[in-house]
Amino acid sequence: MTELSTAPGLSTAPGAPAPPVSRAPGGIPTEVFRKQLAEFSAARGELLAADRWESQDPPVRELLGAAGAAGLFRAAWAVDEADRPRALWHAVELHTAFARLGNGAPGAPLLTHLDVATRLLATLPAAPAGLVERALDGRTTAALAVTEPGGAGSDLASLTTAVRRDKDTLTVTGEKWFISNAPYADHLLVLADDPEAVTGSRTGPALLLLEATAPGVARETLDTSGHTGLTGRIRLDAAPVHTVLAPGGHGLLRLMRHWIHERVMVAVRMTELASAVVDHAAEAAHHRRTFGSALIANQQVRFRLADLSAQVLETRAAVHHGIRLLAEGGCPMAYAAVCKYRAAELLRTAADEALQLSGADGYRTGHPAQRALRDGLGLALAGGTDELMLLQIDRG
Repeated sequence: MTELSTAPGLSTAPGAPAPPVSRAPGGIPTEVFRKQLAEFSAARGELLAADRWESQDPPVRELLGAAGAAGLFRAAWAVDEADRPRALWHAVELHTAFARLGNGAPGAPLLTHLDVATRLLATLPAAPAGLVERALDGRTTAALAVTEPGGAGSDLASLTTAVRRDKDTLTVTGEKWFISNAPYADHLLVLADDPEAVTGSRTGPALLLLEATAPGVARETLDTSGHTGLTGRIRLDAAPVHTVLAPGGHGLLRLMRHWIHERVMVAVRMTELASAVVDHAAEAAHHRRTFGSALIANQQVRFRLADLSAQVLETRAAVHHGIRLLAEGGCPMAYAAVCKYRAAELLRTAADEALQLSGADGYRTGHPAQRALRDGLGLALAGGTDELMLLQIDRG
């Protein structure tokens, strides 16, 4: 493989297929947005530096505020239904660029902010007026709190967090964990059981909006292997409900529709993280010398990198087909699961192979392959485990 380009956020191996150019309706390339992303990353080198994202207090709020002020979120947001294809491909460009910044770490809170919490809020008629607009400007952020500790994890049939009525107030008690952006959120979208139908006419899971600073809400950062400082635990002790976003019996249905979008976008992120890691490994193989020769001189190394490149292209093609289906409004849940499952496999494989090619240096905290391997394990869990994806695929 030839030496790699080092353009900030846009590197790729010369001679290899270039990252796909997003196209708006009518086939117009979105080069203007690409330029905007490159300018954003070039102007904020300190904010996006990899070492700042290895701490337990990464600059999440600073990044979201800067991205919102720069118009990055609005550029990836549809103004109407006809604008959906353009906005989705801009979101792909956004997550592709951020997969190559700060060892890919800054892209995690950005995706959670835009394509998890804000996208979900926008589908809920009960969401407070102006909340989505403020989120797009980077002035506020929310976290989706679904999974729980105690071994149940994402088994949503075993919710222990529950909403009850205390005189004229709805309150929530329970615990959520492995919640992306929880330590930095202003609002929490909490899935809670409603055993007494206090939010509507039916029992079952309800989706509720809570203020993160309300009485009875306690948050802490989880010490995880990957996504350093980005995930948290939330404890709720009779915390007051701000808004019922979806009443009992409807919360899970809302989430199931939303997860189609989320899983495809997570697959975009994982695929582009894998691509960035493979590119870095190819570049490093030109400079690392073993037994008197550059590592890239070894045919087996070249073949392995070529195979990984082929896997990236294959997975990217599948994921981009998922984007096209989203743009048409008809991506099946099983296909979204295929995208996420294959992208998770790819990222783990690419990160592990790249770490091996890097030798002891790859084991160092802050190395792109080591970071990708850690984050890849977490991404495989986020939005549904591999086993849940296989179950969804099996159901069709």
